[in-house]
Amino acid sequence: MDKKIRKYDVQFSGLSEGEHHFSFEITQSFFDLFTFEQEFEKPNLKVDLTLIKKSTFIELFFEISGNVELICDITNEPYLQDINGKMEIVVKFGEEFDDTDDEVLVLPHGEYKVNVAQLIFELTLLNIPLKHIRPDLDSEDAQEVLDLLDEYAPTDEDEEFYDEDEVDEDNNDPRWDKLKDLLD
Repeated sequence: MDKKIRKYDVQFSGLSEGEHHFSFEITQSFFDLFTFEQEFEKPNLKVDLTLIKKSTFIELFFEISGNVELICDITNEPYLQDINGKMEIVVKFGEEFDDTDDEVLVLPHGEYKVNVAQLIFELTLLNIPLKHIRPDLDSEDAQEVLDLLDEYAPTDEDEEFYDEDEVDEDNNDPRWDKLKDLLD
């Protein structure tokens, strides 16, 4: 295992039963450990982890806060998006590792630590909104963008270029034929 990912190992062996606290600063170097298409920049996050050790299982309570830079879907400009979220995981012990359940993580008997990197990664991604809209976007900015979209939207004249009745028996679209001619 990569040394960098070991920074996110939480050793529970040797801890007394009860509540224990851990904290992680999450920056771009954390996300560089994963292979994925990243839609955000400049992550500045803090994860507080409360581990509650019981006699036969462990409870993990994650709380994330901070921000990431996103590109606004409306203005196409960067902005800072606040990220806040929580997640709870129960760690049980069994014959083999199993992370197929979203709420229960099974570690093999005899394991003395849990790596929380994947859990922090998932918690972060789940708390990034699907729609990226600047919180300071006022109606004037939004209207300006909408006006531009209206200006370049297809018109009735554009529809005259393509008549559905022109599609021949082979379902060829005449627009594609004109494009194919350009390639020849």
